[in-house]
Amino acid sequence: MKSKFFIYILPLILGIVATILMLKAPQPQKGVPKKPVASAPPASVPPVVPEVTENKQETKEEEATEDKKTEEAEQTEETEETEDEETEEAEEIVETDKLREAFVSHAKTISQNELWLEFIARDDALLRCVKAVDSIAAGDIPIEPLDFLKPKTPFSASLNAVGLLVVTVEAIARYQKAFDALRSIDMQAAVDLFNEIEPVLDEIFHGLGYPETKTFRGRLTEACTVILETPVMKGEGGLVHVAANLYKYSNPQLEELLPVQKLLIRLGETNREEIRRRVTEFAKLMKLYAE
Repeated sequence: MKSKFFIYILPLILGIVATILMLKAPQPQKGVPKKPVASAPPASVPPVVPEVTENKQETKEEEATEDKKTEEAEQTEETEETEDEETEEAEEIVETDKLREAFVSHAKTISQNELWLEFIARDDALLRCVKAVDSIAAGDIPIEPLDFLKPKTPFSASLNAVGLLVVTVEAIARYQKAFDALRSIDMQAAVDLFNEIEPVLDEIFHGLGYPETKTFRGRLTEACTVILETPVMKGEGGLVHVAANLYKYSNPQLEELLPVQKLLIRLGETNREEIRRRVTEFAKLMKLYAE
């Protein structure tokens, strides 16, 4: 009887509990709409700022104006630099002209020889002097810087009284004008002129590619040494005919000499000894071997 009663009463109790729970739960009010739940924008997406067209246009115009001013300033600087360079070049030309006039004026006191006066009147006389000394110091014949001395007739040789093939008198005479010019030079005046224009000679010398540690005076000393070390010999060296207008010395020691030294020997005994004497005098006055 009790179990049946419990079975009947249990559903009733559960129903009452469920009704109470429903009454306690909050009920939506009639006529009041539900508020939507706002969702936050994604953190990685920045807010869109509307573009201000007018401000952007003004910025572009300002940048264009600044660029134009910068370009004008650069052009002004370039113009000023060009004008400065032109002024420097003009000053250098004037200075060079003055130097050449001074050189010609002083060089005339060294000699009044016609060939010498023609040489110093050349615009590149100083450059030729430096190049000639440089060639001789290297043992070479200064053909290019002294091209105006190149003989118009070819070298010749003939048999002497003892049957030795030697240079002819006519071949030696081809350089007679150069010998006359050398003999006419006042060596003391030449030394005075050298000391006066030595800085210019150094500048030209360095322009040939030599470092600042080298001096033209040093190169001149080397050139004088090459000449003075040419063997002293009596008479003329015997020659061997190799080909047309081509000869070599029969003596191997002479043939092994430097080209400019072999030329000095071919100039004849009288002339080479005169050259040796004049170079010795110049070197002594210059004090090239003082140390």
